[in-house]
Amino acid sequence: MGDAEKSPNNKESHGGREEKYDPTARGPIKNRGCTDIICCIVFIVFILGMIIFGALGFTQGNPRQLILPRDSEGRICGLDDQEGKSTLFYFDLTKCIQNIPATVALGCPTRQVCVASCPTEYSFYVALEAQAILDRDAARKKMVCRPGVNALTDSRTISNMIKDDACASYTLESAPVIGRCVPKALSDAVNSVANVVQNGVQFNITGADNIPLSGDAIKTVQEAMAKMQSAKEIGERLLQDFTASWPFILAAYGVAVIVSFLWIVIMRWIAKPMIYITCIAVLGLLGFGTYYCFNQYMTLKNKQGANATNTFYFTTNFDVYLQNQNVWLGFGSVSAAVLLILILIFLFLLKRIQIALALIKEGSKAVGGMMSTLLWPIFPFLFQVAVVAYWIGSTVYIASAGKPLYVYNGVPNNTGCAWKNGDPCNPKNFSASTNCTGSYCNFKGYGYNVSYPFNQYLPQAEVYFTGVLTFLNQYTWIPQLYNLFGFFWLLFFVQAVNQCVLAGAFASYYWAFDKSKDLPTLPLLGSIGRTLLYHTGSLAFGSFILAVIRMIRILLEYLDHKLKGRENAVAKFFLKCLKCCFYCLEKCIKFLNKNAYIMIAVYGSNFCVSAKKAFFLILSNMVRAVVVDKVTDFLLFIGKVMVVAGVAVFAWYFFSGGIPLQAFKDVNPALNFPPVTVTVIALGTYIIASCFFGVYEMAVDTLFLCFLEDLEINDGTAAKPYFMSKELMNILGKKNNSQVQPADVHAKPDKGETVA
Repeated sequence: MGDAEKSPNNKESHGGREEKYDPTARGPIKNRGCTDIICCIVFIVFILGMIIFGALGFTQGNPRQLILPRDSEGRICGLDDQEGKSTLFYFDLTKCIQNIPATVALGCPTRQVCVASCPTEYSFYVALEAQAILDRDAARKKMVCRPGVNALTDSRTISNMIKDDACASYTLESAPVIGRCVPKALSDAVNSVANVVQNGVQFNITGADNIPLSGDAIKTVQEAMAKMQSAKEIGERLLQDFTASWPFILAAYGVAVIVSFLWIVIMRWIAKPMIYITCIAVLGLLGFGTYYCFNQYMTLKNKQGANATNTFYFTTNFDVYLQNQNVWLGFGSVSAAVLLILILIFLFLLKRIQIALALIKEGSKAVGGMMSTLLWPIFPFLFQVAVVAYWIGSTVYIASAGKPLYVYNGVPNNTGCAWKNGDPCNPKNFSASTNCTGSYCNFKGYGYNVSYPFNQYLPQAEVYFTGVLTFLNQYTWIPQLYNLFGFFWLLFFVQAVNQCVLAGAFASYYWAFDKSKDLPTLPLLGSIGRTLLYHTGSLAFGSFILAVIRMIRILLEYLDHKLKGRENAVAKFFLKCLKCCFYCLEKCIKFLNKNAYIMIAVYGSNFCVSAKKAFFLILSNMVRAVVVDKVTDFLLFIGKVMVVAGVAVFAWYFFSGGIPLQAFKDVNPALNFPPVTVTVIALGTYIIASCFFGVYEMAVDTLFLCFLEDLEINDGTAAKPYFMSKELMNILGKKNNSQVQPADVHAKPDKGETVA
């Protein structure tokens, strides 16, 4: 049945589906079976895969390995045999900035060693050789060498030790930053070759390959590390703020819960005035704007000399436009046209706006009649938090799982070297050959331990796992990609469960002919049981579609990032179009899925059948659907703005000491960054308000679809009475036969018949 009224005896066709009256259609079906079982099995198997990857990460991983630096031979600074040497020193910083992308991907192509403390003075091996003539030990004590090399007892000359990559060719006055030795400020090194004066002799600092170390090179590294240090200090001060203010943040969230609840309760009384006041205000503003524009036009037209400014031309002086009568004529004409269009729209949509307001009012009653629905979103929210926590934890542990992996780096091009950048290597037996001079064996990441004793947990498991883990070590991105997809799938699945459970509860409310007597005792609990017992597969199916679309969007974002700085305008254009299309597709699928879940909750059909039924039902009532959706969105937007703004403004005045009450000033904590704390409160309040208003929105959407089904299958007779409220029947000019009694509607059903 579309927006136009039709005879109740007509059979409606929804995209080839003939809608017939079903005497057993009385709300959520109790006698139902499992749907989309294959999808349920696939979903469970996939989750088991996530658990296996997570278990491998948690048993073999160590997040500290991702934080603490490693030397070139894979030893962690500050741990095991490197205890007491917690800082990483780079032999030649120039190698780190010559190819930044390669450095990020493969590591800095220079030797790195763990040291107890960073160098405190400048030194250069040429100067040290000169100093060694007078005092050998004093000169060699300044050198930083690789493990196993003692400069004091080594028989080689300083030049030969530098040539053999046993010691660093130079050192700079440095300080530890994020566990790395970073050069301090060089006052005379910017945009010039870094000079060092030792014993009255000036030397130019160069690397082992005789490449000068410029002040710009040092400054680049120094600025990057300084930003990291600054971020660390800011983080510490923010942590102090949260430590001091967390009780007040929780109190603000409690206020947000109370305010959100009260707003939903009073929505039944304020919805209609709010919509009508907004419509009148918009029309009034447009009417005044039209009057003002035409008044200015007439004033300028009658003003002597106004004709001198009739010619339109572009200028940066905006006042020139305001003195042109044609500009005001254009503004007035546009304003009048918009005003006329809106008046016609409001007149045309008046009945549909009334339907939307009646459904919103009914939704408020439904929420008020089933208070448990306001508490239910807490459980999906906590489950989503658990999913996010598991994903973050497993991602970190998987990234640090197993033993360290090493790859070649800094390999010269076209030199006949036997290996290339990125090939695996072993730092313990690595030695650069003649053709591979300048190459290093750098730490890349962590891989699974293929010799892990799996057999102690599962017989013959090592036979199967060894090959799989070897493959995953070669393609380390596969477990993370699998984990990311599972993360999105689980999040969307939790949202689907939340929507389907609420839809089942609110459908029970709508299809109760006498709301005071026929409403089930525990409608929410019954809906939870039906959803999880019968429809896990259908919800997994719908959430899988959304997860695939989200992964495609992530891939497009990755490609867009890779294309930055490129000149291929055509590729960028098509990429932007694809991003826009998939964004819109995700929004459409979310809308369709939500309505499909409502149909699943009511009729117990599988996902595809429910999605088709919901699609054609909405399609045949498109105008009503759009009006209800937009009116609801507007009211929810106003509600969220009021709740978030109210709590945030109060928090701002509280933390800034703007509340003129001594009791508040006595407990007000001194914060380093009050705006950050207020922002955290505002974000938390928005999440809380969204949870509460999400329940309200689901109530309106469910009641709307039930309302459309009510019009489809019922005609107001004693055999087929309407279940909608009297207000809705008055708006549509419908009524039930006066002989209809609740007992007639809810007579004991026959076998297989459904009940509300």
